[in-house]
Amino acid sequence: MGQGMNRSSIPIQLRVTCPHCWSRFAAEDALWISQHPDLVGDPRLGTDQQQRFLPTRFTVEGAAIDSRGFACHGLACPKCHLTVPRALFEMEPLFISILGAPSCGKSYFLAAMSWQLRKTLPHSFCMAFSDADPAMNHYLNEYEEIQFLNPNQDQLVAIRKTEEQGDLYDTVLYGEQAIRFPRPFIFALRPLEGHVNYGSSARISKGLALYDNAGESFLPGSDTAASPVTRHLALSRALMFLFDPTQDRRFREACRGKTDDPQMQERSARLDRERPVRQDTILLEAADRVRRYAGLAQAAKHSRPLIVVVTKYDCWASLLDNEPLDDPWVQGKRRPSCALDKEVIQERSQKLRKVLWQLTPEIVAAAEGFAQQVIYIPVSAIGRSPESDPQTGALGIRPRDIHPRWAEVPLLYFLAHWCEGMIPYRKPKTHRIGPDDDNDTGTVPFGAARNRRETA
Repeated sequence: MGQGMNRSSIPIQLRVTCPHCWSRFAAEDALWISQHPDLVGDPRLGTDQQQRFLPTRFTVEGAAIDSRGFACHGLACPKCHLTVPRALFEMEPLFISILGAPSCGKSYFLAAMSWQLRKTLPHSFCMAFSDADPAMNHYLNEYEEIQFLNPNQDQLVAIRKTEEQGDLYDTVLYGEQAIRFPRPFIFALRPLEGHVNYGSSARISKGLALYDNAGESFLPGSDTAASPVTRHLALSRALMFLFDPTQDRRFREACRGKTDDPQMQERSARLDRERPVRQDTILLEAADRVRRYAGLAQAAKHSRPLIVVVTKYDCWASLLDNEPLDDPWVQGKRRPSCALDKEVIQERSQKLRKVLWQLTPEIVAAAEGFAQQVIYIPVSAIGRSPESDPQTGALGIRPRDIHPRWAEVPLLYFLAHWCEGMIPYRKPKTHRIGPDDDNDTGTVPFGAARNRRETA
């Protein structure tokens, strides 16, 4: 790697973290992926995969040359042999784990969040948000296309739920032992021209890896040496726990007569019959695994933030007085970038916490007993109630009716509040001089943010 890449022109991380098996390795130890069609059969990945190799020859441009003389461009982890996007060789990794009970809406939330971030980050915050590896993000891109780029805008559509096995997992062979790893979605975050820290792009840019696990992966005993599907929890800079009010009888009773959403009616009866997993046990199991993998004492609180995303806001908005989820950012006065109004998000968090404490105190207790910093954010991934298909009875949504609300806010808040110098944010009201203060929506230069952070 070191011979094939000019370090003076391309910044390289001294140590790279594999987003699949989470091993750390020196950049020069990375394997390259052969290109010649005859060079198939990898001892880790099977007979149908291109061979991985440590090169000795390079092209003038720095590409490795395989044993058949083909120039190669793909890189892989020396331990698991799975592909590692180049973004993670050049940028600091940022791992975020997303978890929740089965059918809580993770796939819809992920699709809405990524779609909204593709638009909001460049347009409002002068940040590029792009696929670091389109092949790895294939299924998330497919989710986006089903909902937001569907040529048939009037046909009811639905996204399949995340399964414990299948296309979102990779199997790696260590001798006779097969190990199954989750396949993350990986994005590159870079400042664009106009960002206050554009001159520090190399330090600000991040390789963002999002992990979406099936709810069943958090059942006791589901994480084993042969299936370490949630080990990323201990490495994650933040955890997002999705709480689904439609799966909770107390929320449904509190909303009775205030909504005609089918998820609060027909779906509730089905869930009662199926005896769904208690959502607090999912969070408690995740907390136990983080403590175990990170070596934390049972009474210790995790130092990294927990974002409780309360999904399907359109179903239960009456419990927050039907407050609209307007965009929580304002246009800067002197710069093209907007500034995130963190106070608006924090105020909404406090109101939502009161509702959760009243109806589901065990969720609040589990969250705040686990993490030092917790914030609660309401989200509507589709922006309205789904419809029931008259032929199948399945719930779906017409693409023309999809209008996500606050789907991007959990990640925007994390980037503004816990990632130095990346997302501009509005100063607290107590720090503003007056309505004409030119800096009341100013951005924070890189290096100054750590002195201005508030506690969520």
